[in-house]
Amino acid sequence: MKNAMGLRLRDLTELLAGMGIVVLVLFIGSFTHLRADLTSEKRFTLTPATHQLVDSLKDVVFVKVFLEGDLPADLHRLSLATRELLDEMRVDAPDKLEYAFEDPSDHPDEKTRNEVFAELEKQGLQYTSIRIREKSGFSERIVFPGALITYRGKTIPVQLLKTQLRQPDADMVNRSINNLEYEVAGAIRQLTRIEKPRVAFLEGQGELAPMEVQDITKALGENYDVTRVRIDGHINSLSDHVKGARYRLNKYDALIVAKPDSTFSKKDQYILDQFIMNGGKVLWLLDMMNAHLDSLRSRQFSIATPLDLDLDEMLFAYGVRINKDLLLDASCAPIEIYTTPYGNQRKLERFPWYFEPVLIPHSDHPIVTNIDPVHTAFVSSMDTIAVDSIRKTLLLTTSPYNRVLKNPVRISLAIVDLDLGLDKKGGSPAPVGVLLEGRFHSAFTDRLPPKFLEQEEIAFRERGRRTAQIVISDGDVIANRVDPDKGMYYMLGYDRYAGRKIYGNRELIINAMNYLLDDKSLISLRSRTITLRQLDPERIVDERSKWQMIAVGAPVLLTLLAGLAFQYIRRRRYSRTA
Repeated sequence: MKNAMGLRLRDLTELLAGMGIVVLVLFIGSFTHLRADLTSEKRFTLTPATHQLVDSLKDVVFVKVFLEGDLPADLHRLSLATRELLDEMRVDAPDKLEYAFEDPSDHPDEKTRNEVFAELEKQGLQYTSIRIREKSGFSERIVFPGALITYRGKTIPVQLLKTQLRQPDADMVNRSINNLEYEVAGAIRQLTRIEKPRVAFLEGQGELAPMEVQDITKALGENYDVTRVRIDGHINSLSDHVKGARYRLNKYDALIVAKPDSTFSKKDQYILDQFIMNGGKVLWLLDMMNAHLDSLRSRQFSIATPLDLDLDEMLFAYGVRINKDLLLDASCAPIEIYTTPYGNQRKLERFPWYFEPVLIPHSDHPIVTNIDPVHTAFVSSMDTIAVDSIRKTLLLTTSPYNRVLKNPVRISLAIVDLDLGLDKKGGSPAPVGVLLEGRFHSAFTDRLPPKFLEQEEIAFRERGRRTAQIVISDGDVIANRVDPDKGMYYMLGYDRYAGRKIYGNRELIINAMNYLLDDKSLISLRSRTITLRQLDPERIVDERSKWQMIAVGAPVLLTLLAGLAFQYIRRRRYSRTA
């Protein structure tokens, strides 16, 4: 009897002790945020750059997210991923980051609802119209898949869903989830940055007009102070002479030279050269051949001839040569051509347009990691030159199925009817984009008269500071499509046949500038890849019953086994005591 009472007392003590431990663990857990990221790509782990950004906050950041309410499954996933990201960021700074989720449609009064929508659009958020299935059919609903982030009285919009489609698809949502940390952290960084690096588009030699680079200008403006500058032979256009200083001080951190079509004077070349020698970064986007698709609108063919930019010696001194030729590539964009005579029954057909290579990045460099194929037009081949202390990294190449056409080049739509055999025999990919890093030697070494060098304001620098340049043998890679009749432009990477953005040109240019300007935090976020593992749709159909039975039966079976094991252990314990 005493033994039985003792066993019951011991069991009760063990039970109470176990319950006490559970309560204690739960109590401690309410004050701590313990987590373990078991995913292979660490999708739930913030990058070091984001940790550092959040840790450095001096004031409260408030994030208002408009992904709440009755949402489709895909948008609900985006909402959940956003909440998880913000929770993870709050771990580093619980008192410096606050957020709220809000449904802008949660207003019974239509007038109030429309006023809220108008205010969100005014603040820079874009809406998406979605179809929701109801008992009576389908209904349309306006959703603002974005957020407003506020810091010290300044508010900027963040579009969490990146899509140009009326109805967002699963792939677009997956891409948006992949870029969440970049979008949110980039916005916070933009708000907290005291001074932006200065970037200038060069003009004066027939470069792309402001409207032709409007999209990338706007995108770069989120993190940089973007302007335009002309040299025109003025020694102080890109740099200033500081009295008593040995060398000149650059006015800009980086230059973009986008598709010039006329000659650079020797004076302008010298000013550019010294900008580079004093640590300036340059993104060269150069056409070497005068070739345009528009030239075929009024005639059957055109002849592409070399442009006289007079930059060959400069680029050669830095370690690269762009050849005066054109590349054909089997990996190319399409073109639509009428295949029937003039009349009421004219028919458009789509053909590969070999003069517009679509470059698929294969390099593991962060500039081109995780970006879509890049669209180019009338691109030339290039060679790298051995230069001491200059490191070269190939960023962009054609496919192996390419051909080089030496100048002059005949350009005709009739090429689509020719069997060029590009896809039958592969060769070597042709380089079309290269990164140059190191301490460059001036292209004007031993070329300047002593009297010129004696002038104090010249401050000639023969060997430069450590810097970087990117050279791409295509000027159109940065040009957004423009509709002159409507006075509007399209996003860089937009394809007129697909009716949406499908190319990675925008990301390429942004990554290039991030890298040149040492924004390692931004480029590490953008180049991060999260694999979204989707279920095999065929196996879902074939094995549906099997997995339903496992899902229903497995928990019941495990419960029965646990009960039997408990009874077995209990009987053995009491039988030994007896």
